[in-house]
Parts: sequence; C-alpha cells; structure tokens
Amino acid sequence: MAKGKETPRQKMIGMMYLILTAMLALNVSKEAVDAFAKVEKGLEKTLANYEEKNNEIYKEFDRAAAENEEKAGEWRRKAYEVKQRADEIYEYVQDLKIEIITKADGADTDGLDGRRVVIDSVKKYDENNVPSEVLIGANHDQKAYALRALIDEYRTWLIEDIIQGDNISVEHSIMETLSTEPGLAPDGSTEHWEENTLAELPLIAAIVMLSKIQVDIRNSETDVIMFLNDQITAGDFKFTDIEATVLASSSYVMRGSTYEAEVFI
Repeated sequence: MAKGKETPRQKMIGMMYLILTAMLALNVSKEAVDAFAKVEKGLEKTLANYEEKNNEIYKEFDRAAAENEEKAGEWRRKAYEVKQRADEIYEYVQDLKIEIITKADGADTDGLDGRRVVIDSVKKYDENNVPSEVLIGANHDQKAYALRALIDEYRTWLIEDIIQGDNISVEHSIMETLSTEPGLAPDGSTEHWEENTLAELPLIAAIVMLSKIQVDIRNSETDVIMFLNDQITAGDFKFTDIEATVLASSSYVMRGSTYEAEVFI
C-alpha cells in the first residue's frame, strides 16, 4: 500500500511476480508455463463453483419472491442488480483475455473456444509485449486503468448502497478482496495497482492474474447476495422447540357438564 503495508492479496501477487521473474531469468520457462497453467485450471474450477453456488442462491430469491413478493421482492431486486454489475465486470475481464490471446496467437487461435480460454492450446504463452500493450500501454492509459475504475466503482457501490453498514465483516471482506491499493514493486518502490498487478507479465501469467480478478468479483458477489438473502428473514421470530399447551376454562369438571379448553402451539 502507499505507506508500505500490503494486504495478503497483494503479498500473494508480489510473490507470484517474483517467482515468475526468477524462473524466467533462470531460463526455465516451460516449468513456469506448466505452473501457471495449473493455477489457471484451478481458478477455472473455482469460478465454476462460485457460479453454481450463486445460481442456487438466486433460485432461492426467486422462490422467496414467488411465495411472498412483499417480503422478498425488494431483496431479490437488489440481488439481481448485484449480479448484473458483477457480470459486467466479469465479462469485461474476459474480453481482455480474448483480446490478448487473439493479438498474440491470431484470430484463428486454438486457445479460445468461443469465449472460453483453452490455456493448454495457447501457442505464444510466453509473449510479453501484447499483454502490456493491451493492459498498460506506453502512456499508462490502457485497459487496466479502466478495469481499476470499474472495480473501484463496484466496491464502493456494494459497501455504500447495498451493505450500508449492516454487516461490517462483509464490508471488510469486500474491501480486501476488491482492493486496488498501490503495492510494492520488487525493488521496494511503490507502484499503482495496475502496474503492480498486471504490468510486464508474459501472456500466460497475465491470463492467470485476470482470472484471479474474476474470482475476486464472484467471491464478493457471493458474500453480498448471501447477506441479502439473510435479510429476507432477518425480522422473523425464530424458534427451535414446539410444545402443545392446553388451557382449560376450569380446573374441574362436574358430571354431565361440558369440558372446555383452548389448545394451541
């Protein structure tokens, strides 16, 4: 961060960058490629898991709103607005991956199956000019800067307009997961988030870092929609035990008279 203190996420990014640089300097790029390919496949699985989990939560919103629109409708509307914004950033990042791979490999690349990245089929995995051209640019004004603005706007909106101080732990999670604070470069100097996260990376490392950003977007989406789902029943009276109670109108009954009592749960 600006004062030299880094979040765990930034430390991870810096460590990954240092390891990659060292491996490339040792001229063992095949090992580096294999390592990053494994990371990318792991991130793909993580993304699939998040999307499956989130879709189930959205189904819960649909069921709740169908049963009681007045009670659940507003929370459902907010949840789907979160989904829309998360999807927009996710697809923007996916566009960046596609652009980088297409510019490096060509329009007929086997590294893309529609909009899905096939990391094992990318030929110019060690290309280190195209990612910086697309993301950073000679004048430091390319798409990583627009991406940061989108993340900043999304983070602020989630905290100020959706959470609104009602769950501090979720707010802290969002602030850390979607942090775009400056970080420390390998030489100890301070770098803006864009350069610290996405600059001077070979293609495969840039793809991995972009996938990590997508995971962060889905992670925060999950946190927020779970919070919203909890709000549907936040005002309900909750109980764990049920007991039958009999309240008789009299403590005794005369022969031939009628026994009367109220029975309730």
